[in-house]
Amino acid sequence: MSDEGRLRIHSRPGLVNPRMVLAWGCIGQVGMAALTYLRDKLGAEEFGDIEPYDFFNVPATVRDGLVELEFPQNRLYCWKKGEGKDLILFIAEREPPLARYEYAHLLLQVAQQFGVESIYTVCAFPSLISHTAEPRVFAVVNDAKLVKYMEQHGIAVVRDRELTSMNALLLSLARSSGVEGIYLLGEVPSYATTMSNPKTAKAVLRFLLPMLGIAIDMAELDGWIEQAEEEMDRVAKEASRTFLQDFTIDYRDLFSEE
Repeated sequence: MSDEGRLRIHSRPGLVNPRMVLAWGCIGQVGMAALTYLRDKLGAEEFGDIEPYDFFNVPATVRDGLVELEFPQNRLYCWKKGEGKDLILFIAEREPPLARYEYAHLLLQVAQQFGVESIYTVCAFPSLISHTAEPRVFAVVNDAKLVKYMEQHGIAVVRDRELTSMNALLLSLARSSGVEGIYLLGEVPSYATTMSNPKTAKAVLRFLLPMLGIAIDMAELDGWIEQAEEEMDRVAKEASRTFLQDFTIDYRDLFSEE
């Protein structure tokens, strides 16, 4: 199938000097949570998507006797700021396991069609951090001049590391296309990687929003953070209990009388 068929633009909004922000389902659902919250607060409107069939192998599911295929959603949204520097959001439920270069090139086509010069991606990584601590945010960039820019925003740049995510692949290809790229990664407790983490999503947004020149109310996240931390308290206690059971040696037999 041609790129035109796989990249489905339903409408062509007149955007002025837009930036593009992307996220896939990841550890703690940090990227999706951050961008979904931003989309909803801005009232961004859907204008396209990527047809998923060439990029995912999904099992057929039978429900109530009917078989069906459910592909991950990956949609494009836009928001007009009104003074230039508009916004394109790409929110995807999963990273594609197949034809990843072709998938990345479709996203770069969006950037090219709308004159995007800077892209940002959002994700997370597991860390030994406690869920009660404030998560740190790091960055990967595709242009040396962005290192100082990130440091001015108080973000440490990752210097040496192998990355296999779509975020890193997209930034690498974007550099070849002359598009600047910043990849933000927030810390997530290693014992709670499968749980939604709004606290890290808020930490990433705290750095991302000034870069975009956007201000939104993030107070609504606080309630979600409180709920998530209550659940993480339970998970941490259970993990500690399991560790003690598995690795504690019972010495009582050594002192028992024959």
